[in-house]
Amino acid sequence: MKKFFMVLVAMLFAMFMISCGDSDNDPENDNETDNEVTDEVTDEVTDDVVTDDVVTDEDVVVCTLDTTWMTPADEWVSWSYLKIMGEILDYDGEEYVEAIFTDGKIKLAETTTELTMGSVQNYQGSVLLADAVDYEFLNQTATSATVDYWDAMYQFSAALIPAMKEQGVKEAGFGATMWFRHSFIDLTISGSSITAQYIRKNCFLALSKTEEVEEEGETYDVPIGDMYGCYDDNIDGSIGEDLKMMFKNQLTEDEAEMLEFFNTQTDGTVLQYGDEGYTHICTCYEADGVTEVNCWNEYDGPGGTEDCPAVVEAAGECGDVDPDEDVVPDEIADEVADEVADEVADEVADEVADEVADEDTDATII
Repeated sequence: MKKFFMVLVAMLFAMFMISCGDSDNDPENDNETDNEVTDEVTDEVTDDVVTDDVVTDEDVVVCTLDTTWMTPADEWVSWSYLKIMGEILDYDGEEYVEAIFTDGKIKLAETTTELTMGSVQNYQGSVLLADAVDYEFLNQTATSATVDYWDAMYQFSAALIPAMKEQGVKEAGFGATMWFRHSFIDLTISGSSITAQYIRKNCFLALSKTEEVEEEGETYDVPIGDMYGCYDDNIDGSIGEDLKMMFKNQLTEDEAEMLEFFNTQTDGTVLQYGDEGYTHICTCYEADGVTEVNCWNEYDGPGGTEDCPAVVEAAGECGDVDPDEDVVPDEIADEVADEVADEVADEVADEVADEVADEDTDATII
C-alpha cells in the first residue's frame, strides 16, 4: 500500500498533550509487582478480530481496515495498537457516545492490557483524539465503589485527514502521539445514579517513542509507528463525522523520557523538580479528590503507595515511608493504578449510569 511520507511534517503533525481535568497530567508509574492484566493474552496480533469494509453504493470495496496491518514490528519490546470506528464527538461537549467498535492492546515489558471501549473526539477543531479504555469496579456496595480504569489516548493533527485525502493515500508513515495511563476513582452511588466521583490516583505507564526526522533542514521528533484511515466519509475530521482508523506505536516506559515530555512547556523549556507546576509520573489525592498528596508516604487510597521518585530521593525529600497496609484491601493492593481526569471520570459516570438503568439490581452498580 502506498504510504504518505509528508515533506512538511511539522505542519500536519504536532506533539499535542491534551490535559484531561483541572490538574496537570496526573500520571502514574506503577512499581507494584502484581501488574499482570492477564496471562492469557498473547503478544502477537491475531487475524480473528472483526474487519470492517467501507464500500461504495455498488458494493465495491474501496477501503478495508485489515487487522493484520496492526502487527507491531518484531524489534518493538513495548507497543500499542488500536482499531476504532465511531462518531467524532466534541471534546468540550456534554454528550458522550461510545465508538461502535474498539479493538486495542497495550504490550509493555511485563504486562499486556486489552482495551475494548472507546470514543473519538475533536479538540477545538485542530486535534483529533482516539481514546481507548477498559475498567472494572472494585469494592462495590449499594452506596459506593471504586473504578479501576485504564486509558490509552492517541492524538494527531486534524489537518492530517484532508492532506491524506488530497494525496490519495491511506497510511501516514508515522505514529500518533500516544500515552497510556491507569487510574483509581472513588464513586458515591444513590439508587442507580452516581452522585459523586473522586479521582484518587493517576499514573502514566508508557508514552509513544519518537525518532528524529529531518525535513528541509529542520529536525522533528516524530512518533515511531503508523496511522491508517478510511476517510471516504470524512472531509476534515469535524464533529459529527464518522472516523474509521487504525494506529500502531512503539512505546517507551523510560521514566526520564516521560518526565521530560509531560514537563515540557510551550516555549520548549522543561520544568525540573521543585519548579511550580512540575508533574510527577504519579499523582495522588485525598478522599476529596482535590487535595493533592505525594504518592510515596502520604497517600492511603486505592492502588497503594509508590516508591519515592528518584528526583525526590536525590533531593533528600522522601521523608519517612510508613504506609498503612490495612487501608487498602489485598485484592485492591494487587491491582495496578492508572489515570483518569475529571472529563474521563464523567464519561465513566455516564456509561455506568446507563448500565445500571438497564439492569434490575438494587445491590450493585453492575
